[in-house]
Amino acid sequence: MQKIARPYHNSYAEARDDFRDTARAAGAELITLAIDARGPAGEALATDIAWFGVAHPRRIFVHCSGTHGVEGFAGSAIQLQWLTEGVNVTEDSAVVMVHALNPFGMAWLRRFNENNVDLNRNFVGEEVDCNPPPYWDPVNALLNPASPPGWDGFYARAALMLLRYGMPTVRQAVAGGQRVNPKGLFYGGLALEPGMAAYRNLMQSRLDAAERILVIDVHTGLGRFGNDRLLVDRRVGEPPAVFGDRVEVLGKEGISYAVTGGHHEMYFRSFPKARVFFATQEFGTYGPVRVAAALRAENRWHHYGGGGIDHPTKNALRAIFQPDDEGWRKQVLTRGREVIRQSLVLMTARHSEF
Repeated sequence: MQKIARPYHNSYAEARDDFRDTARAAGAELITLAIDARGPAGEALATDIAWFGVAHPRRIFVHCSGTHGVEGFAGSAIQLQWLTEGVNVTEDSAVVMVHALNPFGMAWLRRFNENNVDLNRNFVGEEVDCNPPPYWDPVNALLNPASPPGWDGFYARAALMLLRYGMPTVRQAVAGGQRVNPKGLFYGGLALEPGMAAYRNLMQSRLDAAERILVIDVHTGLGRFGNDRLLVDRRVGEPPAVFGDRVEVLGKEGISYAVTGGHHEMYFRSFPKARVFFATQEFGTYGPVRVAAALRAENRWHHYGGGGIDHPTKNALRAIFQPDDEGWRKQVLTRGREVIRQSLVLMTARHSEF
């Protein structure tokens, strides 16, 4: 098999430079939303947005990468492929690529941002529920030891928890989100993070006339290796037929779980008069216990070890979310292209299903 190099990158800095250069060459309006934190080499960090079409569209397709930082390399590769193949925009509409919604996480090979916040648990309303989630004490003890990474029987303890409670219950308890331990995994924060507020404000200023909003947010980690699912909120209603049988309702079936403060909440809350279709395109990598072990080890290194980028926990986490497997990477590009094509058909159809 021919080796795939570009559009995949192993660092945020390389991916960002490539995205910006390619977006400019494709004729995009380039918008930069900088954050205060810096990268491993002291470099500036920002979410870069390539905007094609009118500034205040009636119909818009938003393609997002890097909401979960280190997961962003797959979405970045899909975006770079799209930019090189050409972007077509119809009248009164816009196509928007959001590159590295969590630039800190992508730069430092973390799933979380500079404040340890999981941005896919951060879009909350004025009232924030800070009560511990179900089974919090055993979950917190298992996932968040206050010590540097090291062997402590995690796999055996995780197996016992799964035997006692079952996979669906444990998966929801672990990954549904929490607002109790600021140094723990899946911490949603107590208020909207500055980078997310800047992103929301930009969208609100430009989508004042939007009637239809379609969003694809690319993630990796959940599901069978190389297979992808489109995870949607139950408010979407009957999934559009154009996506086939890959659509799954969050927390209702299959590989997903319910989350509080997900990225999709920003669109439903900010644009109540528009018709919104938001889907998380989730590409499977490895088993959930292996993924949790890698997240746990990196989080311990970040908070209780040296925290530097040149550490086995960092490389292991990147490999978990961007496998060094040519078949997997090719499938991501193929399915990324297919979902973009399907989304454009849905957005531009005169009698759309959404």
